[in-house]
Amino acid sequence: MSYNEAMPRKETSVILAIISDQSLDRELKKLLQGTNFDLLTAPTSHTGLQMAEELLPDAILVDIDLDGNALETCRQLRANRVLRGMPILILCKYQDHDSRALGLSVGADDFISKPFDAIELLSRLRTVTRLNAKRLMVTDLTRFNWMASHAEGGYVLLDKSGAIHYANENAHVLLNLPDDYLGLPFVAVVEHRFKAEPQEAWAVWINEPVPLFLIQPETPTARAVWVMLDVLDTMLGVEQYRIVHLKDVTERMSIYQDMRRFHTVVAHKLRTPMSMLVSSMALIKSRLDQLSGDEVKELVRSGIKGVDRLASQVQEILTYIDAPLALNVSEPVALDAIPKMVRTICEPLRMRNVVVFLPEQLGSEVVALTYDALEIILYELLLNARKFHPEKNPTVEVAAEQIDENYIRIRVADDGQTLSIEQLSWAWLPYVQGEKDFTGELPGMGLGFPMVATLLWKVGGDLQLRNRHNGPGVVVEMKIPLESTARKFERSAAPYSN
Repeated sequence: MSYNEAMPRKETSVILAIISDQSLDRELKKLLQGTNFDLLTAPTSHTGLQMAEELLPDAILVDIDLDGNALETCRQLRANRVLRGMPILILCKYQDHDSRALGLSVGADDFISKPFDAIELLSRLRTVTRLNAKRLMVTDLTRFNWMASHAEGGYVLLDKSGAIHYANENAHVLLNLPDDYLGLPFVAVVEHRFKAEPQEAWAVWINEPVPLFLIQPETPTARAVWVMLDVLDTMLGVEQYRIVHLKDVTERMSIYQDMRRFHTVVAHKLRTPMSMLVSSMALIKSRLDQLSGDEVKELVRSGIKGVDRLASQVQEILTYIDAPLALNVSEPVALDAIPKMVRTICEPLRMRNVVVFLPEQLGSEVVALTYDALEIILYELLLNARKFHPEKNPTVEVAAEQIDENYIRIRVADDGQTLSIEQLSWAWLPYVQGEKDFTGELPGMGLGFPMVATLLWKVGGDLQLRNRHNGPGVVVEMKIPLESTARKFERSAAPYSN
């Protein structure tokens, strides 16, 4: 695979000729017409110096018979900080040994004889521009290597075939590269160690690069590892390269997930007891004079029940604050917990039209998600179904089925809002904000998918979002590994090798 079609190509070399002789100017243009050399001319030394700074040509030709002092022009070109490495060729007669010696003393690199010989002219221009291209590439690579070696993140340089040309120490560690990594295919190296998400973007990444997450799913013995990947296609010298930036965002993703989960836990667990307490007290307050003693007692009991439940939930939340990893260390959940889980979620949301389809033979299957993680995922999806339904009363189907011996599919379909093609594509583009306000969120939608996606990706799962084909609304399909499958995600510590 290569990405050369997507990158700019430098098809011609720019040659600047500082020539005051019009006949010589015409002859030179005629000889270079139809070649891969783009000739520009300047009639005076002053104009030539200005054009050289603006154009940064691949080579500069200076006529020894230039009006003024050709040797002084060469000296000024060499003294210029920007132009001092530019190849300079002096145009002079073959027998003019004095001019050649003086030209070398002021910094000329080579000479082209007058009158011109077409073969000699083209040969010398090809040689000098090729050497200059190599010089520029070495200079750019040296500068890049120095910057990358002092950078905090990982940097990888890929050639146009997608092979690794350079990797700094941080990239070496993140990708677990062998010592002889030069020439290894970057895509294969990544897939040896990581799962790239979104998978649709990774499938075309070599030609359509976008930011991505590289994820090592969590296992029973290790938490998930998150690496943010971003790219820049650029020219180094005259060669095409892709610079890949790798940033370990594991800690930030953990903080983000804990914050989102805490928010969801609080909203979900406090809504029901608060509703019981507030509704009971509101009835007593509005109808105190009309209520009998027994009715007041019943409402007070309901209020007390709400207070007790609220106190219990607050205690759970405080426990969660004291142990923020609780959602990660609890036991994996069996699918037969889904019906009760959905009923618990729907009650405070007042969602009455939610149906669960769970084949009896799947009830005992245990997935890689914990109870709390699966509850949060379903809560987010059901809350979004309600939020984006025109009447806030969606009909939702939650269905589970077995894909194969390793994965379960849970499908959540609603009859709410249909999304545009643009909205569907935006939902899967990962986006990391600046250092100060890092969230790891996916832009554009606001449908709660950041939390759902990260919880699934971290256990080796995946999800798809699409519009319903038989009416309004969307379908979210989650591919979730079984708990036994998650144990297979242990990655080899050995570096990639062909």
